[in-house]
Amino acid sequence: MLVQQPQGPNVPRPMVVSADGEVVVDENGRIVSELGVYPMEGVNELGGYTQTAGIQEAIAYLLNTGGGIAFIRRSDYYPSKIIHVGVIRDQVQVILQGEGLATRIHLYNNTGKGQDWAFTVGTPGNSPNADQAPPPIFRNLTFVNDVNEGPPVGPMVTGGYYTGGEAVGNGVILEDITVVDPPSLANKPGTPPSPIGWIWFNNSYGIRVRGFTYLGANPNSSGSTIIVSDGVTFTEIDESYFISTARAGVAVASGTGTIQITNTQILGFNTGVNYGNTDGRSKLMISNTVIGTDRGGVESYGAQLFVNTPIYVDYGFVDALICCSRLGGVISLLDSVARITIMDSEVHSLTIRVETRNRPQSDLLLTIEGSRIIGSGDGPLINIPNESTEGSVVRVRLLDNEINKVAPSGEWALMNIPNNVVLEVRGNYITMSQGFDTIIGLNQDLTNGFYEFSDNLVNPLTSPAYLINGGVSVAAPFFIRRNKFLTQVQLYSRALTNQGGLIVEDNYNLAT
Repeated sequence: MLVQQPQGPNVPRPMVVSADGEVVVDENGRIVSELGVYPMEGVNELGGYTQTAGIQEAIAYLLNTGGGIAFIRRSDYYPSKIIHVGVIRDQVQVILQGEGLATRIHLYNNTGKGQDWAFTVGTPGNSPNADQAPPPIFRNLTFVNDVNEGPPVGPMVTGGYYTGGEAVGNGVILEDITVVDPPSLANKPGTPPSPIGWIWFNNSYGIRVRGFTYLGANPNSSGSTIIVSDGVTFTEIDESYFISTARAGVAVASGTGTIQITNTQILGFNTGVNYGNTDGRSKLMISNTVIGTDRGGVESYGAQLFVNTPIYVDYGFVDALICCSRLGGVISLLDSVARITIMDSEVHSLTIRVETRNRPQSDLLLTIEGSRIIGSGDGPLINIPNESTEGSVVRVRLLDNEINKVAPSGEWALMNIPNNVVLEVRGNYITMSQGFDTIIGLNQDLTNGFYEFSDNLVNPLTSPAYLINGGVSVAAPFFIRRNKFLTQVQLYSRALTNQGGLIVEDNYNLAT
């Protein structure tokens, strides 16, 4: 199938024509072939005029003739209503292929009362056997949000969304798809378009996204989510790029289901991954991914490309493995249980915020292992606010990492730790650089919890240097054992009001 603009270089040409030359939609936009009529009532009709720039009719032709490729030539396409890619019978696959940034599908002006989408991809409820069909493929297409002034319009929704109720689709494949969310409407320079609507992967067996790009500069999209994966068995996002210079809301959000994110950059969002309303079988796997942080200079912050919250778990359970990646900011839990392991990564200043408002009780086990925990500027590298342990369970393990931060001035602690935490700091190489004269800062009496600082190698480059700041009571167990300090370090900068829980054994160059 070929979809093209009706005006050719020299003479008018049909909008949709089949591979064997049959005209489906003529140069006036009229549907002239019954094979271009979608096989369900109410979508389009023979003799009517296309409302989708010929794209719906090309899809209908493929569904009616056994599937295939609809090639959409380079140009601007302005559909005015939703386009259905429904699987009607077994083994029918639809492939929509464009010419990348040259094939631009503009999200229409939504005159309805709620969010809508450019495409629905699903299995009608009256075709249960259609789950056996191969998933549709969208390839080398660009969606542009420069027309809409109504409720948001998203590029796509999947699953049994538009008919039949609780149908389940067998997913969709996106390859080299770009979403452009510009700062101005095309016909009103200086006026931002409506917020971008999300891509909703819903009620599907599996989703594959490869080479996806979101380019956002629309200030109205500050609360938008770009991809929502909800009720999907497995969602794979690979070799993709999410960037918002206007600080959009969330790059990737999830309900129940497993998400794998690899070889991806997420820059300029308030939240990188919002993982909520999940079950105990759902997993989050992130590898070779950059979730925007300070790059050690002014590049990221000057362009507002940092991400405030790389991981946010909202009323759910997440088992997350983050490997070979870069992240920093805030890891946040609300009424959630999270097991998060960060390995072989670059971790910048990290705040651990845990909150229990209702149920379940928030419970975090965070392990950072074999990574570089580094940064520059004021404040600790690892910060656990006092309120994070009020009614919640917080366990943090720092194992075999390189830990170092530099500040222009000041006397900061590398870690800020409250009461009622389980903290294990073992086997790390810790450098105490300018601005950081203390390793562990305690701002509450330690009456509950468990604390261990063992088998670490510490290189103090400041003098004097202290292991803890002191000035509080340490009644909870606090083990300080078998550490090696390359120059002399004081146990505390201020005397402890109580050190009944302190156990100090077999340390080299630690003055007690």
